[in-house]
Amino acid sequence: MYFDYCASTPVNPEVLDIFCAVSKNMYANPSSVHKLGYQASSLIEESREKISKLFKIAPSEIVFTSGATESNNLAILGVVRASRKVFASPHIIISAIEHSSVYSCAEYLKKDNVEVTILPVDSNGLVSIKQLEESLKENTVLVSIMYANNETGVIQPIKEIGEMLKLHNQVSFHVDGVQAVGKMEIALGSIDLFTFSGHKIGGPKGIGALIVKSNTVIAPIIWGGGQEYGIRPGTENVPAIASLAHAVEICILEQLSRTRHLQDIHHYIYNEIRSIPELEINSPRGHLCAPHILNFSYRGVPSSISINILTQKGILVSSQSACSSKSNKFSRVLLAITNDKDIASSSIRLSFSEATTFSDADVLLQEIQDMVKQIKTNGKYSYAHYSA
Repeated sequence: MYFDYCASTPVNPEVLDIFCAVSKNMYANPSSVHKLGYQASSLIEESREKISKLFKIAPSEIVFTSGATESNNLAILGVVRASRKVFASPHIIISAIEHSSVYSCAEYLKKDNVEVTILPVDSNGLVSIKQLEESLKENTVLVSIMYANNETGVIQPIKEIGEMLKLHNQVSFHVDGVQAVGKMEIALGSIDLFTFSGHKIGGPKGIGALIVKSNTVIAPIIWGGGQEYGIRPGTENVPAIASLAHAVEICILEQLSRTRHLQDIHHYIYNEIRSIPELEINSPRGHLCAPHILNFSYRGVPSSISINILTQKGILVSSQSACSSKSNKFSRVLLAITNDKDIASSSIRLSFSEATTFSDADVLLQEIQDMVKQIKTNGKYSYAHYSA
């Protein structure tokens, strides 16, 4: 049973049909001036128009990319590059629990004469708007705060942050919305740059987008032709773009019913896990948490052991971002929230979808209870052979 929807989702059958049909029939380069090239280019613009209506923005504000990592890098590096005309050493602010594609990008920029402030978070994982405002400087050009955290699900006060930043005209506000699209209402009014990904919402891998509001100053970070308004050059992935548009349409139009179902599943599993004394829940409660993410720890038991035991039982979960899980023994996000290495090294992330049933939840909970009993009976450290 699959409980790792934050890492990736199955491609929606309708979306897959579009991908296959476009791959077969619209193989021409969209930049070609002949009939087939024009058809491919027209489909890109139709897809852009569809997404723009769903997000209530202008079509020209959508830049297609290869996915969230590229979008996040383009947002941060692009704004910093553009700001060099004004500031020799620009300043950016991120939170301590950003996705690795934001966090690592900021770490890289430290070596490139960029000032970086990493905001701490409270015990729920929330940033302080007051502390954020106090961290702004004359040379601050960008603030990047994710909408919903991909490990614990904590939802940041994006609207309030954006309204505060609008008082500081030179600061662009970037939001990684990968785990928010299709899960909650998204207001883009005070956001300048917004990242989303195809394969997190039932679309194919290798496609995403960066929404760049018309008043945002950004420079390209790669060079080539004039595709995507010159911001992201390169031959467009027409099948993936058409598929992304349909995936966005489905998840936004079905958002209300999906969210209600996810909230019910989340509430049920949350309460059941909370009743197991050995487990500690790391996700915040209620409206502070994305409805499809639940994180807990079994203190003293490395994540890899719990994951491997559950995998042998047919339960597929993860410990942290899939982009970081193979390289880190503990969660940087959980360490920033709890300041507890035991919690950060033993965390398990459950993530659900509209396809998750209460029967699935019951099987999951039974296997988690059995895992706890098994480890208690045999001793926490007798499972070293399970460790990856």
